[in-house]
Amino acid sequence: METSIGKKALWLNLSVAWLGWLFDGMEMGLYSLIAMPALKELLNTQDSAVIGPYVGVMFALFLLGASVGGFIFGRLGDKIGRVKTMILTVITYSVFTALSAVSANVWQFGACRFLGAMGLGGEWGLGVALVMETWPDSKRPLLAGVLGAAANVGFLVSSFIGLIAGAWGWRPLLLIGLAPAVLAFFIRMMVKEPERWQHAKARGEKPDLKQLWRPPLRKRTILGCIVSSVVIIGTWGVFQWIPSWVNTLVGGDAAPQRATVQMYMAFGQILGALLGGLMAEWVGRRWSYAFYCITSFVTVAALYGLFTSYGMGLLLMAAFSGVFVTAFFGWLPLYLPELFPTRIRATGEGITFNFGRIIAAILVVAGTGQLVKVFHGSFAKAGALMASVYLVGLAVIWFMPETKGKQLPE
Repeated sequence: METSIGKKALWLNLSVAWLGWLFDGMEMGLYSLIAMPALKELLNTQDSAVIGPYVGVMFALFLLGASVGGFIFGRLGDKIGRVKTMILTVITYSVFTALSAVSANVWQFGACRFLGAMGLGGEWGLGVALVMETWPDSKRPLLAGVLGAAANVGFLVSSFIGLIAGAWGWRPLLLIGLAPAVLAFFIRMMVKEPERWQHAKARGEKPDLKQLWRPPLRKRTILGCIVSSVVIIGTWGVFQWIPSWVNTLVGGDAAPQRATVQMYMAFGQILGALLGGLMAEWVGRRWSYAFYCITSFVTVAALYGLFTSYGMGLLLMAAFSGVFVTAFFGWLPLYLPELFPTRIRATGEGITFNFGRIIAAILVVAGTGQLVKVFHGSFAKAGALMASVYLVGLAVIWFMPETKGKQLPE
């Protein structure tokens, strides 16, 4: 069904969702930059073997918070509307990111990380639903990449912030997290609910959670959880450890080097996300996902396996691997909405995408974090081994339905 929404409203919805994703990426990037110095201060140690597992715990708390937020706010978005719920998510992640700047110990820091991530996790699915339910179906492959790129533009912004303001210390950097709260006021004043959602509501359709676990949606829900898990584990269990790995290669605080490698990562990620949805439309959802799995595995393993010192070669390889690792985030906003009808779409997206975060949280702590300890502080060996998760995705994707050329289910 094509909606009758005007062009001005279409661009407004896209802009709001794009900015929400940008701020999501910016805050994730800020946390990646400050993880090592913050934990060094809060734990009062410089030992990478001690800090490494705690980095994993902080990543895990983020992932768990995002998964809880994705479920709670996804359900709320199906019940009361995408726009109203998005306002709550933006305020949540802004406030708790800023509060983490005044943490007195590692557990206060972790609690703020968890609560702020709830907002980030909720905003992901709501932004996707808002855009995909208002724009014509023919535009969705491009827009999926545009949304995926937004988070990585935010990631790039965070690297510039790190280069310019890295000397301020980690606490002032986190206070920048209050900035996205301004977006909530624009959403409240200017954005309307998608017509698809309004029509489903008018028809009396209920977002009954049980629908996801009964045929015909059960298989899609379960396999959607698995393919999303591979993406999130690869990103958080492998790729997002690169700034912390660089810190161990350089030694000391290494703030400029961490910010620089994050900047190179972001360049690759922006390109990858833009291509992610487009390639899925060109060659199909399954073949594109399989290609991303192969290239992500090869490039990430090469990055960790071939470089033992910080330099231009490492930076370029981080950018190159970022193209493939992040192409998934242009693929997921296109594919996941195609699996579920309007009445349960935000919930279905939230569960499938955020289930991956739960699995990733476990593996980041029990996998990468513990492997760092087993390998005596070696982020490289841990990351290279964890990259094998992409081989799981390569096997599972062929059991998923091919949705190329089909409209969103009503």
